[in-house]
Amino acid sequence: MRLTKKVLITIGREYGSGGRVIGETLAKDLDMPCFDRNMIAMIAKKHGLDEDALNSSDERLSNPFFDPYAPYGMDAGAISERLFLLQSNIIREEADKGPAIFIGRCANDILRDYQDVVNIFIYASRNDRVERIMKVEEIDDSLAAAKIVKRTDKTRRSYYQFYTDKKWGSTEGMDLMINSSAVGIPGAVRVIEAFLKEKGYVTDEE
Repeated sequence: MRLTKKVLITIGREYGSGGRVIGETLAKDLDMPCFDRNMIAMIAKKHGLDEDALNSSDERLSNPFFDPYAPYGMDAGAISERLFLLQSNIIREEADKGPAIFIGRCANDILRDYQDVVNIFIYASRNDRVERIMKVEEIDDSLAAAKIVKRTDKTRRSYYQFYTDKKWGSTEGMDLMINSSAVGIPGAVRVIEAFLKEKGYVTDEE
């Protein structure tokens, strides 16, 4: 399977739904760059910032305080707000270069004025998400894992709705809403690829 024309894919996801793995698998199948946590490393390297500090503010809101990473002459502000702006710049820059997959980080809203954008949201049952997080994060306590899932979803919801003024997890603006509990991770990838083929973005021909 290969691309026949440029497409930009954004993937929103509930925590533990497998959205990241789905995006990475799709990127490998279609030979496309995938942008997720790697944007943090890109920003840290480009701007000489502390990667750990940026990771602690990734996809979450924080209270405003003096930002020691701000270039001289810039107003003080929250790291999370500065990070959102820097990630938005990377998303647009990479979107201008060619086909790409963007996971989370309000990418669907950032690219709202771009052509050939496919917006996807991945969700799953609470039990499946808790089980997945227990396995991935090596957590033995299901109650502890459930609290992490709930807290992370709440954090992502607040972040998304603050920066986009849209409801997180809503069908608004989405091309595909996929229940990974129903179709599985490989099945979700196949659903997306079938959709892209139907829309003329990919072909089975080599």
